[in-house]
Amino acid sequence: MKYVTSAFVLTLGLLTACGGDKDPNAQLAELKKEQAANQAKIAELEAKTGAKAEGAAAQTTPVSVLKVAPESFKSYLELQGRVDFDQNANVAARAAGTLTSLRVQRGDRVSKGQTLATVDASILDANIAELRTRMDLARVIYEKQDRLWKQQIGTEIQYLQAKNNYQALQRNLSTLNQQRALYTVVAPFAGTVDDVLPKIGETVAPGAPVVKLISSSGTGKILADVSEAYASRIKAGDKALVTIPDLGGEELPATVRVVSSTINPTSRTFTTELRLSGSKAGQLRPNMVANVRIQNYDRQNATVLPVDLVQKDEQNSYVLVVSEKGGKKVAAKRVIQTGQTYNGKVEVTSGLQAGDQVISAGYQTLNEGQLVTL
Repeated sequence: MKYVTSAFVLTLGLLTACGGDKDPNAQLAELKKEQAANQAKIAELEAKTGAKAEGAAAQTTPVSVLKVAPESFKSYLELQGRVDFDQNANVAARAAGTLTSLRVQRGDRVSKGQTLATVDASILDANIAELRTRMDLARVIYEKQDRLWKQQIGTEIQYLQAKNNYQALQRNLSTLNQQRALYTVVAPFAGTVDDVLPKIGETVAPGAPVVKLISSSGTGKILADVSEAYASRIKAGDKALVTIPDLGGEELPATVRVVSSTINPTSRTFTTELRLSGSKAGQLRPNMVANVRIQNYDRQNATVLPVDLVQKDEQNSYVLVVSEKGGKKVAAKRVIQTGQTYNGKVEVTSGLQAGDQVISAGYQTLNEGQLVTL
């Protein structure tokens, strides 16, 4: 417009200088014609440079949207567990003494009842030998008294005394043999020797570990401690996923088999036992670290959004959606109700319907009712 005005003043000045005798109406018509030509040139140049389009686009905000569609939503409780076995024991000595022999070494496979080690029982062996001698004599006397008594020779008291003496020595020998067995360390179950703890010549006490034995047929299990806050939500039969870092980190399916009914008063937790299925279960080793995820929520056909799209004001949670207003797309505020949250996603229980377009990018600078473009 400045260009047109300047041109108008210049032309008017020239006409005035050349002579003021021209018709004013003719001059005005000439100037309007020149102004229209200039405006046409300006419009043509704006179309070529895109200046006008940029001005129009500045009035709207470009956004990206997520179209609401039902999907499955699962929530997991994440824990750290450990591998254990039903038969995994430190086999201990049952009597005090000096270790006289070790019959196995690390890696040996043993059967149930096999002797693993022996403890010095020389004094007890001497007592047993002496008792056997006395018992042999008592047996001979008893047998003779028995024959005489059958022939009505001798008194009944002599017969009963011989019989009682012999039977008493038999019971004493049986007791000593049971005591003697305590000096032998035997395998309580079939398995593999994982470690031999003492050395020959060392003194062992009752309860002192001698051999660490791992069952060759027992099934490995996962133990995990759960906060008492989940006592009413975790139950036997729940599905779970277990990751063993030492076995390649693959996520393995598992099932909660046992849920303890007792709360640990120190840690305020209860113990859950999980069983693995598949070939990996046979590769478990005692005390391996396990990452456990127990499924504690599952809903089909749920409405799920990234949790960072949900905004809050003083009263409600809401998201911004694309709405039609006057034939134009605008940002609209939609109040929602939320449920479970897991792994960066939140379940929307009400406020959204399938097909709604939730603004997922660009919503940070938007206000309700502002024009948007997809």
